[in-house]
Amino acid sequence: MFRVICAVGSLLCLFVSPALSAADAPGKLELSSNWKLCAAKDAGAEGAEISTSNYQDQAWHPIRRMPATVLEILQEGGIYPNLYFGKNMLEKVPQDLYRQDWWYRTVFTAPAGFSTYTLEFPGINYRAEIWINGHKLAESKQIVGMYAAHQLNVTQWIKAGAQNTLAVKVTPEQLVQDVNGVELADSWFDWINWKYLGYKGKYTRKHLFDASFVPDRNAGIWKPVYLKTTGDVALENPAVNSELSLPRAIARLTIYATLHNFAAQAVTGTLKGTISRQGKPGIEVEQNLTLAAGETREVALDPEKYPSLIVSNPDLWWPYTMGQPSLYELSLEFVQDQKTSDSSHIRFGIRSITQHRDRDEEFPDKGKGGNFYLQVNGRDFLMRGADYTPDLLYRYDPDREAEILRYVKDLGMNMLRWESKISSEHIVELADEEGIPLMFGWMCRNQWEKWEQWSDEDHRVASQSLRSQALMLRPHASVFIWANGSDGLPPEPVRNEYHKILSELHWQNAIVDTVSSFAKDPKGERIWDGIIMEGPYSWRSPTYWFSGKYPPSRGSAAEQGDNESIPTLESLKKFIPPDKLWPINDTWFFHAGAIDGTNVLLNVQRAVNRRYGPSSNVEEFVRKAQLSHYESTRAQFETFAASGWANHKMTLYWMLNSHWPSFYGHIIDYYLSPGGAYYGAKKGLRPVSVVFEGYATGDHSQAKIMVFNQSPADVQGLRVRVRVYDLNGKVLDDRSANSVQVPFNGTTQAMALPRYPQSTPVFFVRCQLSDSAGSLVAENTYWQSQKDDDMGDRKNDSAFDLKQDSWSDMTALNTMAPVQLELSAHQSTTESGTKVAIRLHNPSERIAFFERAAVSATENGDEILPIRYDDNYITVYPGETAEIDATLSKSAEPRWVRLEGYNTPASSAQIE
Repeated sequence: MFRVICAVGSLLCLFVSPALSAADAPGKLELSSNWKLCAAKDAGAEGAEISTSNYQDQAWHPIRRMPATVLEILQEGGIYPNLYFGKNMLEKVPQDLYRQDWWYRTVFTAPAGFSTYTLEFPGINYRAEIWINGHKLAESKQIVGMYAAHQLNVTQWIKAGAQNTLAVKVTPEQLVQDVNGVELADSWFDWINWKYLGYKGKYTRKHLFDASFVPDRNAGIWKPVYLKTTGDVALENPAVNSELSLPRAIARLTIYATLHNFAAQAVTGTLKGTISRQGKPGIEVEQNLTLAAGETREVALDPEKYPSLIVSNPDLWWPYTMGQPSLYELSLEFVQDQKTSDSSHIRFGIRSITQHRDRDEEFPDKGKGGNFYLQVNGRDFLMRGADYTPDLLYRYDPDREAEILRYVKDLGMNMLRWESKISSEHIVELADEEGIPLMFGWMCRNQWEKWEQWSDEDHRVASQSLRSQALMLRPHASVFIWANGSDGLPPEPVRNEYHKILSELHWQNAIVDTVSSFAKDPKGERIWDGIIMEGPYSWRSPTYWFSGKYPPSRGSAAEQGDNESIPTLESLKKFIPPDKLWPINDTWFFHAGAIDGTNVLLNVQRAVNRRYGPSSNVEEFVRKAQLSHYESTRAQFETFAASGWANHKMTLYWMLNSHWPSFYGHIIDYYLSPGGAYYGAKKGLRPVSVVFEGYATGDHSQAKIMVFNQSPADVQGLRVRVRVYDLNGKVLDDRSANSVQVPFNGTTQAMALPRYPQSTPVFFVRCQLSDSAGSLVAENTYWQSQKDDDMGDRKNDSAFDLKQDSWSDMTALNTMAPVQLELSAHQSTTESGTKVAIRLHNPSERIAFFERAAVSATENGDEILPIRYDDNYITVYPGETAEIDATLSKSAEPRWVRLEGYNTPASSAQIE
């Protein structure tokens, strides 16, 4: 059985078919079923026999679906179940699965009626020997590299219209000079705790950069396998580049495609192309050409030859925060003797991406200059996003990918970064549709950046890998940036090779050679490419972000955030055994990162304990941790929004999501449960909002109230209202500013607040922003201690450590008078899903602080996930009513809503 991919645009219309008739058109068939797995030592035969129909594979492990890595298959087959719970990954699995080879085997029926059959392997980790019907197609010296794609002509050995047997022997990545744990594949580096999983070396700072990996080292066929059926000529790697003239919006389009003649004689035919978009005139081009026997040729259809490729007033592709992500369709076919030999259909966007560097006095003018930034279609682009990760075992789940991107847009993020681990093209297609820009590049610290120990094979694999990934990514409108290096700067010969490949492939997007401000040139001098990588990777106070004293709080940063993230209590209970929930112990540490401090959750415990006080149980600790994550994450994004475009071009949070149930940095946990960091980030990522910077600047005697504008247009006629409350709910100050104007990408100071020494030890600052019609645009609540956080001199700013000269004292929050809220909820159904409107009324004269609502199917059940609330962890002021709107899938069955706050008893209400 196989799946037929009828590519309309980049949407994949999938159906299962036992075979295709000769009358069917050429196409690409995903071999996704009938696969089995076996350890090579247990197979009892070699490829010549395993790849025949006579071989008996009844004892092999069935594979639920492909692609799948070895350990994922063994988990799903029940051999090593529930690997993400507790310490099962360590205690239930042999840690040397990577020391043996593994056979994958499938049987499929090939459609008849085609002159050429090719097998495509976009991703095998790490080496493979490939057989079909008793014939060896390739050896493990040929099929090398996790990110190198391979195409094999199997026409000579295919059984058209009959059953075929395909067998692939996979060899996992191996040690390199006993120091690294990987070849040119990938590593989870410090994302998992290498004290338990990974290279068993030293764990001191001197040996910081050892490798982390799961027991099979993610070995296996980890991307789909395809059988491509064509005539003599195959059409490959189509793409459309656009050159945009502004401001008149005239686009010059160039179509690229590679034609491969598999015939033993010359072939003459016509390449035909059609570009279409609903509501726009169609464009048709064609070119007659002759290909020599066995020839591979890239063809370019450009506006010099085809004036119809000059398009006036096209619908442009914009990041969704700036406009509509309009997509066009390209249909290509090569016609030979009045028959379609091969065809291709892609979607593309007409847009212009240009990269720039400005100057920032914080850094010397090294390399290409100052802070990196982008312009999209001629407009400055504020990059606000996070770093994405696939599943720890690379489990392919397209529904999960779609949900994560829904969260991204709900947050208001407009950029995602991959540091290698480039798994699914599906998520890139979704990003095209949703208007979410993407950044890709190689992994830090492992073999990808140990250039001095590269072999000739490594150089070859690196080039093949970049070529493969660039060809896959280049047609996509959402792909904005490629990074040739992460923490290091590739040496000049490697850089030159990378740039040559990207140039040959007509890469029309931004290129950076390193995303680290600590990279060194061959002379040992610091060089950078406009992007800093100074973290921090541990918790920071709002004062840190707003003070302007520390380099990470400005410029363009590819990764910064908190490596120690505490999930919601419901999520915690799903992967930490009941008897290990409290006190914090080594089962927690097993799910932490690897760096000293991070590996024992030192920094988050320090932040929570010093500011909010020690906890006596897990419930209390998790509640305080959500407060800490909320305020720090909000401040990071607010700083880059409210401190001005000039020196705040890009911040990407490290990280967006969890690769497994983990305490390693994330805004969205593995179970897709949004916690404090999520709603803090959502506040800082609003298009237009009002910010209290917490007495962070100057002599700390005043606090600025700033309004920022990250929307695509200027805004005016805004009204700011700020009220200050003490812990008892008494209003200490109430002031307003009218007719506030903020330009695109701009910020405006609306007012300044004095200190309130007569207030309680902790007081609240409530900021509201309304439009000219009086409608509420944004609201923020801040809790402010009379004592300031102060990290002190820059020397204390160590990326992985939290050290402060003084600490805020938030413990007075623990003494707030209890408040009982009145809770009700109403359900409705819309086209976008099930809606639950949650109403919270505070009948008291006290403040109800940090209220979290959770929708569930039963009164005491877990929160229904995934779910998106328009706001959460909110504060309800005396006598007021607040509403929270939740959106769930249409199939969800919400019945109850639970509520708990910092000073309110837990309550629940049935949804009407």
